[in-house]
Amino acid sequence: MGEMSDPRGIPMSVHAPWNDRLAEPLAKEHFVQLYRDDRCLVEAVALFAGRGLGKGDAVIIVATPEHLAAIEGRLRRDRFEVDDLQQWRQLTQIDAAAMLSRFMVDGLPDPVAFKRVVGDIVQAVKAAGGYRRVRFYGEMVNLFWNDNLPAAVLLEQLWNELIDVQGITLFCAYGLPSTAEAERSFPAHLKALHSHLVPVEACG
Repeated sequence: MGEMSDPRGIPMSVHAPWNDRLAEPLAKEHFVQLYRDDRCLVEAVALFAGRGLGKGDAVIIVATPEHLAAIEGRLRRDRFEVDDLQQWRQLTQIDAAAMLSRFMVDGLPDPVAFKRVVGDIVQAVKAAGGYRRVRFYGEMVNLFWNDNLPAAVLLEQLWNELIDVQGITLFCAYGLPSTAEAERSFPAHLKALHSHLVPVEACG
């Protein structure tokens, strides 16, 4: 995966039609982004989150510390008052590894613990600000899918169950090696667990 900074100063952006789909998703949609460059991921998540914040949706971002910092920086450059949004519980940011540790048991996500941990966070956000819609970006599965595919499949299945119950819109991402073959070899049964796949070439 690529570096966060771009020494050439070339801006990254999400191309049509995916920019519109990420900006204006429907409730209960489940997007997956395949990416090789972290800058593209940051742009995509900032678009998804920023447009939601602008519309009054609540946004929950669960990511690595590096990605959390980069996404927050991008939102600040877009003139979002991040501190205020956090205080109002409209924007929630959580470390992916820390959340994952709360429901993984013997290398697999525990369904009961997952529903309690993640479901409680969604409910708390909704209740805190009366937000009717929640956009959720998560990259927990990206931390282990290469080494533990069964756990990744189970986690995506649990997400889909939560989407149906909570009515959230979910955006997740998988980092790929810098080869064209990597995208073609991405497991078909993982793709099938999402309503929309955002390909690598959607950003550049």
